[in-house]
Amino acid sequence: MKSILRAFSIFCLGAVASVQTVPGCDVSDDTNFPRAAALAKTTKRPLLLAFIGTDWSISSLKLDREVFDQAEFADDSKYNFLLCKIHFYQTQERSPETVRQNEELATRYDVHEFPTVVVLSPDGQEIGRLGYIPGGVTAFAAAVSAVTEKARR
Repeated sequence: MKSILRAFSIFCLGAVASVQTVPGCDVSDDTNFPRAAALAKTTKRPLLLAFIGTDWSISSLKLDREVFDQAEFADDSKYNFLLCKIHFYQTQERSPETVRQNEELATRYDVHEFPTVVVLSPDGQEIGRLGYIPGGVTAFAAAVSAVTEKARR
């Protein structure tokens, strides 16, 4: 009986995992920018490319914890954009491919301060920039909406 219950539990966990939607970017770690850009284009959603000094920038840590890590921020029905975090670590080693991708993106988008959130249109054009904004998810999302609305006009 225990083995049947264990097998059923594993089956249920697998079913739940397979039903979850795949995010545009893995918001918990370095990202695959080409995949995120393609998803933004196909879904016609703005892409927030967040350059974060993950283990050394206080403002980056605050933005990550107060906004990006909040469940409310991941609510697609409320906020119609995708997020890609591009981490810059000082104490954690990354793969050479990830380091190269992140440095190329920082050069491409002329990023010199952390955090910098580059707001891209669904077709990949830069439409604005943001940094840390006090006030949590509501304040940050309002700033993103202002940038995207201004670009539509």
